[in-house]
Amino acid sequence: MDDSKEYQLYLEALDEENSAWKRRTAVKRLSEFKTEESLYYLNELIVDRYCIVPDWLKTIAREYYVCLCLEFL
Repeated sequence: MDDSKEYQLYLEALDEENSAWKRRTAVKRLSEFKTEESLYYLNELIVDRYCIVPDWLKTIAREYYVCLCLEFL
């Protein structure tokens, strides 16, 4: 199992037992890592599990995702 901090934040963001605030904070902290691994997990959260983040956060995450994709090109 992956023990990286990015993975732990990803699990926090998915955990339905956590409050919305804690899940939102986990997504924000994940976006601050700016690594390829964090990009992968953000993609999983935003694209594959759309409903776990509010609309305003989807917009911010998409913009961040696009910036990271361009950076890796």
